[in-house]
Order: sequence, then C-alpha cells, then structure tokens
Amino acid sequence: MAKQVKKLGIMGKHIFITMLIAFGAVFSLEAQDWQLVWADEFDGEALDTEKWSFQTGTGSEYGLTDWGNNEEQYYREENVSVSDGMLHVTAKRESYGGKGYTSGRIRTKGKGDWTYGRIEFRAKLARGQGMWSAVWMMPSDEVYGGWAASGEIDIMENVGFEPLSVHGTLHFGGAWPNNQSKGSAYETTGSPFHQEFYNYALEWEEGEMRWYVNDVLYQTLGEGDWNTSGHAFPAPFDQDFHLLVNLAVGGYWPGSPDATTDFPQELVLDYIRVYQDASTGLQGERLSPAQVRLYPNPATDQAAVSFVLEKDQPVQLDLLDASGRLLKTLRQEVFAKGRHHLLIDTADLAAGYYACRLKSPSVIIRRSLLIL
Repeated sequence: MAKQVKKLGIMGKHIFITMLIAFGAVFSLEAQDWQLVWADEFDGEALDTEKWSFQTGTGSEYGLTDWGNNEEQYYREENVSVSDGMLHVTAKRESYGGKGYTSGRIRTKGKGDWTYGRIEFRAKLARGQGMWSAVWMMPSDEVYGGWAASGEIDIMENVGFEPLSVHGTLHFGGAWPNNQSKGSAYETTGSPFHQEFYNYALEWEEGEMRWYVNDVLYQTLGEGDWNTSGHAFPAPFDQDFHLLVNLAVGGYWPGSPDATTDFPQELVLDYIRVYQDASTGLQGERLSPAQVRLYPNPATDQAAVSFVLEKDQPVQLDLLDASGRLLKTLRQEVFAKGRHHLLIDTADLAAGYYACRLKSPSVIIRRSLLIL
C-alpha cells in the first residue's frame, strides 16, 4: 500500500490501522530482545574444551553405524583446529580406522544446552561432490524417545553438489522408521557458499522457528508443521538441545566423492553465538532493552529510536521489512556511554509494518514499527 494513504485524512488513517490490526496475526516481527548467553569467537589456539567435546570414530561407538547415514569418514580430534580467529573442520583423503577419509565433529552437549533462543554463526562451507557441511542441534536428554521422536534441528546443511543452496530442516514424528521431516532451502544469487562467508541464524521460540541467511528470512515453521507421537505441540521442540558442527564425507544424501573432489576441504566458522530472551531487562554494562524506545509509533515521515549505554560500545541500527529482510543498515559505529537518539527517515517507505533492530556485542533488540 503506497504512502498515498496519508491523503485519506483522520478517517482514512483509522480505517488503515484497523486493516493492519486485522492482518497483524501474520506479522512475525514482534518486539524481541535477545541477550547473549554463550559464544565462541575462536580467538584461541585450540578448541575450547570447556565449551565443546569431540565425537570421534565411525559412529558405531554411539550405536550409529556410519553415523546412520552411510558416511565414509572417520572423525578425529586432529581434524579440528583453531587459528587466526577461526574454527577449521578439515576433511582429508587418507586411510584411517578402516575408512578412506577423515574429518571432524564437535558438540556442546552437557556444556551448552538450551531451550529456545537465537543461534547465529558466520561460516564458509566445503565444496565438491560428496562434501556435507552442517551446523545443527540434537536433544540433550531425548525426553520423547529415540530419533526422531525427540527431534532434530538442522540450522544449516549444504551438500557439495548444490553450491548455491543451503537447507534448514526439522526432524520429528515417531522413532525411526516412523520419523518425519519438514524444511526448505535458501538459494543464493551471489557467490557459492564455499567461496565466501555467509551469516546464518535460527530464531527458536515456543511454537515457532525462523531461518535466516544474511538477515533474509527464508523459512518459518510453526503449529501444524511438526509433531511427535503421543505428545502435544510444541513437543518435541520444547526441551534442551545442544549444538553440533561437523563436515561429513559421503552419505546417502551427498553421495561419494569423485574425481572432481579436491582434498583437503574445510568447513570454517568465524564465530557462533547463542542468545536468549531478555525482555525482562538486563543489568550491568550493556545495552538494556528496558531503555530502548521507538517513537512516534505509528510514524509518518520520521521516527526515532533512543537507547542508553552503560559504557562505550559498537551498536548497529538496521531497518527490516515485514518478512524480516534487511532493507538497510542505518548506523554502525562505536557510541559513547550515555543516552542516544537516532532519527529514522520514513518518508519514502510504503505504509505498513517494519522493524528496527539494534545490535550490540551482547544483545539484539527488535521493535516493530508501523508506518502510516
């Protein structure tokens, strides 16, 4: 709907607001405050074993022959390294433990387990036939039974024969072979995922999950999209899950490497961060949701966001559309301690719902904005 709505006058605006309220149930950008609760920036010289554990072998050690997917690698600790502020998971063509390839797999089970939150990371993926890059989540206690009755959350998966696509998928239903799945793919129009770093995120709230690539919302799943045998929605995705990062070689989905596959290959992560709801307010030296205001709201030609910082820190202000797509970054700089007011020019925006998002190192705060 164009900005011509302003010409309708007071009566027209009332009608327009009523229409927006009527359709408000489909608008997903509610006020959200995410507080950083766990992160690994990979700034050391080795994997932080207070946050991660290695999983090694062929899967039989965990009751999963070939990791349940007919995979062709042997996972070794030596294939996981940290250098230059990055995590490197390296797949090699070498014989070890009866397998023709080695690679790496790590998880946070018992060291990082969460119910709900925003998980985001920056990564560059492996390339080539037979490669399978993944960042995903598994239930820590399997309270609803064995796979996939207790669920599986695939935040990002890529198979090498699809260099322009990544997948976000949920697994649920009954225990194998009565498992089900649902998900979709994001296809980039830019460089292949193995050529440059992309930003990935999952926002997981009670009854809804949202997947993003470079701030573009490409999938939302909620009520009616998943189930588990004998339990009410939102089971099984209402329990603690932990993170896994691995680079598999071969398997039912990617197929085996062939003569075109170069080795070694790497899955590289710049960072991975976990946020949880902070809507009740935060204490200490950080951006506080309780002190963030967006006004006027509804707005016409101009709005403003105000916030208070307890110390000097970088802050980024983004404008999003109703689908969660990043329209523009309005400010990105280090702000001094104290209160700040940033103006947002809305004169050229079509009437409708938008969102403003403030990001600091410890918090992500999002506020919905109605433009008349």
